[in-house]
Amino acid sequence: MGEAEAGGPEHETGGRSEPLRFAVLGAMLVHRDGQEVSAGPPQQQAMLAYLLLHSGRTVSARQIVDAVWEFPPAGGGIRTLRTYAWRLRRLLEPDPSQPQVLVSHGDGYRFLVPPDALDVPQAESLISRAATARGQGNLRQACELLTEALSRWRGEPLAGVPGPFAQRQRDRLGELRLVALEEQLDLRLRLDGEMFATSALTELTAAHPLRERPHGLLMRALQLAGRQADALAVYTRFRRRIVDELGVEPGPELAAVHAAVLAGVTGLEPGETVGASESPAAKPVVTPLPVPRQLPPTLPDFVGRTAGLDRLLALLTEPGRSTPAVVAVAGMGGIGKTSLALRAAHRVRSSYPDGQLHADLGGEGENPAGPSTVLAGFLTSLGIAPEAVPERLEDRRALLRSLLDGRRVLLVLDNVRDAAQVRDMIPSSAGCGVILTTRSVPAGLPLTAHLALDAFTPDEALGLLSAVIGADRVAAEPDQARRLVETCGLLPLAVRIVANRLSARPGWTIGALADRVDNERRRLSELRVGDLAIGAVFELSYQQLTFAQALAFRLLSVPGAATVSLDSAAALLGAPEATAELLLESLVDAALLESPEPGRYHYHSLVRVYAAQRAAERPEEETDVALRALLEHLLATSCAALAHVVPGDPVANLVGPLPSPGLTFSDIHGARTWANEEFDIVTAVARRAAAAPGARDPGRLRVAADLLLCTSPLSHDTRYPRLADTAAFVREAAQRSGDEPSEARALLILAIGALRASRPAEAARHARAAVDISRRTGERDILRQALNDLGVACQYLRRFEEALACYDESVALARALGHRSAEAATMLNAGLARVRSGRAAEAVPSCEAALALTDSLGDRPGKASGHYVLGLALHELGRYEEAVSHFTACLVTCRASGLPDRASQSLYRLAETLRAMGRYDEAEKYAAEAVASCEELGIERDLAHALTVLGRTLRQRGDTDTALAHLRRAHTLFVRLGLPDAEDVLALLNEDGCLFVP
Repeated sequence: MGEAEAGGPEHETGGRSEPLRFAVLGAMLVHRDGQEVSAGPPQQQAMLAYLLLHSGRTVSARQIVDAVWEFPPAGGGIRTLRTYAWRLRRLLEPDPSQPQVLVSHGDGYRFLVPPDALDVPQAESLISRAATARGQGNLRQACELLTEALSRWRGEPLAGVPGPFAQRQRDRLGELRLVALEEQLDLRLRLDGEMFATSALTELTAAHPLRERPHGLLMRALQLAGRQADALAVYTRFRRRIVDELGVEPGPELAAVHAAVLAGVTGLEPGETVGASESPAAKPVVTPLPVPRQLPPTLPDFVGRTAGLDRLLALLTEPGRSTPAVVAVAGMGGIGKTSLALRAAHRVRSSYPDGQLHADLGGEGENPAGPSTVLAGFLTSLGIAPEAVPERLEDRRALLRSLLDGRRVLLVLDNVRDAAQVRDMIPSSAGCGVILTTRSVPAGLPLTAHLALDAFTPDEALGLLSAVIGADRVAAEPDQARRLVETCGLLPLAVRIVANRLSARPGWTIGALADRVDNERRRLSELRVGDLAIGAVFELSYQQLTFAQALAFRLLSVPGAATVSLDSAAALLGAPEATAELLLESLVDAALLESPEPGRYHYHSLVRVYAAQRAAERPEEETDVALRALLEHLLATSCAALAHVVPGDPVANLVGPLPSPGLTFSDIHGARTWANEEFDIVTAVARRAAAAPGARDPGRLRVAADLLLCTSPLSHDTRYPRLADTAAFVREAAQRSGDEPSEARALLILAIGALRASRPAEAARHARAAVDISRRTGERDILRQALNDLGVACQYLRRFEEALACYDESVALARALGHRSAEAATMLNAGLARVRSGRAAEAVPSCEAALALTDSLGDRPGKASGHYVLGLALHELGRYEEAVSHFTACLVTCRASGLPDRASQSLYRLAETLRAMGRYDEAEKYAAEAVASCEELGIERDLAHALTVLGRTLRQRGDTDTALAHLRRAHTLFVRLGLPDAEDVLALLNEDGCLFVP
């Protein structure tokens, strides 16, 4: 969908259009066509609230589920979410079939309404404008804007709306209202004196007894009314409460108001009125302080980070702030935190004319700087004699804040370990700014914002390389330059290291260094120049880990996968999930792991290499035990998933006893979701097991082969080539070790992969080899599957009698073994062979029996296949209405069960039957949909069939040119795939008497 028109979607009413309006600053309200309409049940309101407050941004279904439910319903909540989306479209869209407001995007949604359609952005904009007006000295305008903003609140925000997100927004928006109200009362006090403010402030302090600013404003109001004793009593009561309840003293701002009341001054800023007849307070005389200029130099070849730099500059120079700008720049070692912080600090120097302080706190090393020491250095830089620096930490903190009060000073605190290290250095003056760099954002600091740095983009990395070695040199080897920076993981420090090495070696080609860095075993040693070394950066963090953290850090690298789920990590560590999660989250906090979403973890590519090297230094037993535990966990879980795909089949007969319980699933969707998410680690761990079978664990290869075989029915066609590559790797290892059972399993996967890639001759070779091995080893489960796959390959090659012989033996074995779903599947394959060989009448009874069997088993994929093959048989017999019924049932089942490949097949078969019935409009619609689906899925054999049906339909409608184009494309595909269907299409192309030469 395109972007929404300016002003957002509108609805016609009475010859005019009115936009949608939403309000959440109170109970949720929705207005359509000027009339209030119900927003639906509470959870639906929670989804709408999340979409509204993320308007214009794409959000995933998982993000919405996490926002709406603290504990998602059975099935993960996705289906319920889609129901809500359907209802919301009916509520909000002019035409729900063509959404303009709630637009699907990937696996999630994008909500498209303009900012003025919702009360929150309106209020936020008014508050921002008020801050600007105050910064420009327009106090009356600022007060009026805040009054208008506060009028948007109608009660508790999102009242009655459930879910974690709604609660967070209630807290946020409630806090926003309080801040705006405090600011408005402050302005009223300055503009009109205490005339209207005292009663409102008395009510506000009663409602929020621990909030400092309202108490300070009330003290000023009482002082202006001549009630000094009452003002001091307010302070005494507040101080007694927070000391008793929280054990802390009032903050510096309230203490300053108290001092001003004692001194008899109003505490109002110079130049601001205190009513119609009062004069501004005189500004006290202040002894000038030294102006420190401590910023280290910035890099001359700084590149990239445009968005991050712009955001930092905006935060540090925002006008009208009521609190200091405190910004954290966070990220792993070598990501460029310090470079960005210093670049921003130099750019905003003019906004901080009273000085810039800098300290490297050494938080990444063994001896981080203590806050007391750093504070002493700052105090002496600001003119305090060393002998006058207070001894106690709290006194140094108070003195620093006093010195910075009313001044504009920037503090750059580099390499911060945690909040305790810098908490006492944060100033209270709104004119000050702080940039701190850290590997993980410290909790408990009054941060204005934090900026999480990712690795460079490829263009940024190439830009840095060009800046150091010259653009001409990069332009001469563009592909090798890109390979080099990508092998560096796009980590800025790593890119700088290789750039410096190339700069110092003008005779080296970029490709030569790329080849050296590409070798994973020597990669970290290559990423070193002078005193810069990537390994040393990671070593600093590693040395700070506890024993348990270091073990987890090493073992997570064992599979060699890009991402590891929490349950797989727990299996690797041999620990309960809760324990594993605590360990992994602590590694995320140490910036040695990343967590792209809850329950999933991965290393940066260079950190993974470092972790693998650390793991290799340990005794082999440590990694052997972890690898075997993970293999067994994944095998048990894949068996549980497979039980949903082939219900009724005794999977345990194939793999034997399972030592690990693995995960369980409530339905086929959960099983397929797990298989999709864990595909990478399944293939990675199987390859790792095959690469080093291990003398102490000779059975590990068999577990890996079983894992691949159980995962193969769960794998989508687009990923099957990688599964087949892994199976080829396992087969080679099995051949070297003489492990025939493992080889047979690998051959089955290779045969299925060749079938899915429309290479039937290759599939037949693999399947026949698996048949031969399984006959020798006596593994009847493997023999049954191998015979079925050999039959399918023969059927594709139109060797129907040979195919039927294979099917008959496979069915007999399935019945003997109790493989009921497999029995039904092979019966359907046999039925399809009979249809293809012109014996459709013979196929109907066996297809009906197989369909009944799959129905009784609850085997939805098998049921879809049953409807499909029976539809083909009925079509061949001319029983078109019945065929349409079965193809339609197949399509419905596929879409409900997440079977896109079979759904595409049912579409073009349905189109072919409708074409035969003369219902050309419907036939063209379904055939075109099939073509689009096959193209999206990348299934070429089915695409060729769909193109054939579409071509035949268009020819009969008289669109000969387009029809021939589709048929030629189908012929080309069949020829490339080596399928005999090419001859059939060639005959169609020559039907009009025009010889087609392919």
